Parts: sequence; C-alpha cells; structure tokens
Amino acid sequence: MQRQDRHGEKPLILVVDDDPGTRESLLELLSARFDVLGADSGRSGVELARERHPDLVLLDRFLSNEDGLTVLECLQHDRSTEAVPVIFLTGDSDESTLEKCLEMGAVDFVHKPASTRELVARIDRALRQSEQQQRLQQMAQTDALTGLANFRALSARLEEEFKRSNRYDYPLSVVVIDLDHLKAINDGMGHDVGNRAILALANLLRTNLREVDFAARFGGDEFVALLPHQTAAEAAVLAERIRTGLRGVKITRADGRPAPFGLSVSVGIADHSLSNPRESTDELLRAADAALYEAKREGRDRVVVQHPAELAAPRSAQRH
Repeated sequence: MQRQDRHGEKPLILVVDDDPGTRESLLELLSARFDVLGADSGRSGVELARERHPDLVLLDRFLSNEDGLTVLECLQHDRSTEAVPVIFLTGDSDESTLEKCLEMGAVDFVHKPASTRELVARIDRALRQSEQQQRLQQMAQTDALTGLANFRALSARLEEEFKRSNRYDYPLSVVVIDLDHLKAINDGMGHDVGNRAILALANLLRTNLREVDFAARFGGDEFVALLPHQTAAEAAVLAERIRTGLRGVKITRADGRPAPFGLSVSVGIADHSLSNPRESTDELLRAADAALYEAKREGRDRVVVQHPAELAAPRSAQRH
C-alpha cells in the first residue's frame, strides 16, 4: 500500500488539538495501533501535514485561536495534503455544525469524549475508504499496459506544470516520443511482440527520468515526458540517451527467439521558457508535436528540437 511505503507498516495519524491533556491522551491511546504525531495549533498542524504527509488528520473542531474548518481549508488547498482524510473531534452536538463539517470535506466526526473502540473504528473506516479512493484514482489515471500515466493524467499534470513554470519563471520542456514502425511490428510479428516493444520503451523512459519529471503514454505508440526546469536543448540530451539506449534493447518472440528487428524512436521537443514563451499548454504540445512530425519526415530514428521561428501546426488527426 502507498502509506506503508511512506511510513512502514503502521499508518501515520496526526492529532491537532491545542489542549495538552486531550492531545497527549489521544496520542497515547492511538500509539498502540498507529504511528502518531501531535500538533498544538492549526498552523503547526498544517506545517506538519505538509512535511510528514500523514494518512489521516484528527482535528479539533474548535481550537483556541483558529477555526478547525479554516485548518481543513488550508489542507484541502495544498496539493500535498488535499487528499488526506480529516476526522473532526467536537464537543458540539448541533446538527448544522456537524453538517457543515461534512459539507466542507471532512470524512467523519467524533464526539468528545470518544470511546477508544469508536475512535479506532472510525479511523480504520476512514483509512480503508481513503485507500480505496486512491486505488481507483490511480487506475483511472494509469495506462494498463505500461503502468505509466495515461492521457487524462498527462493533461492535468501539464496544466499544473505550465502554471508553475509561469509563476516561478523556470523552463518547462515537453518531449514527444514515437516508437517507429509499431504497425509493421504488430502486422508482421503480432501484437504480443508489439506490446513488448512498447514496454521496452516505457521501461527505458522510466529509468532515465528524474524524480520531478513526468511520463505518460499518449497513444498506442506515442509517449510524452514533461521535464520541469529544463530547456529544450537540455531535454534533447535525455531524448538522445533514450534513442541510443533503445537500439541496444532486444525483443523476443513468444517462443523465446529474438525478434529479427531493432527498435528506434522519433522524438520531438519544445519548451516554454523566458526566451521562448508559449501562450498555452496546447501551443506547447503542438510545438513538440510539430518537431516530432519533422523527425518522422526526415527519416525517423532522430531527435528534433522545435525552434521559435518554426511553425507549430496542429497534428491532431495523426494522434492515436
């Protein structure tokens, strides 16, 4: 599970309560089942959540100097914490208050004082629901064959990276990679061999990316990589490494014999930077796409960088 990768075998619970006695009591109670953290204010709770990425936040509804709903909003408006489930602790039995908590996005609430059995049961339920949602979301945004992101996830990530590039004035490169002659491979050797070729490219791409980079399978034979903080010239170094590396990859047939062909890719690159600004993500992707088309037109098995003076016409009809 994802949270086990982050924290070990136990989920991490963050308790945000400004009453020292209540907070310490909850930490002691929960420590038998979970890894626990405590925060004595909403602000410190948000900071801890951003830093430690808990699996669940147990949040006092009425803090001394802060409204628990305001803290919830802060968590929801931060990408690193927006998916963390929040359970409110409240001594208020007013139905409108509790309804407001749920409307704002809390997954549950527990009345003070809560029994150990009830509290743990509600936490367990919230963690199960959160894990199920994460799995469904991952499935909806993942290409089934390669395990890379799919077009839906790429579109969302490209918009995010484009906005960050504008906000912080750093370059963003888009690399479009097309596996050459996939149709011929499928027709001549079968789709099983074609899938092996696609997987070989996906694995090579994955192993060459930095942690901040993002890769997706755009279509049948086409992949897209987003490289923040890199100009097109810098991205071309990665692209060339993938192009030359793929030449050494051998594909086998179903019977284990080597396939009688080598693999190659055509690559198009464009960037959004201070020296070469783009008006939109569509324009940036079209520019990289135009460079890819040029690489194919020139004979494939090559990397082409789109320059500002070149026309980046849409090629949507050639998408898979």
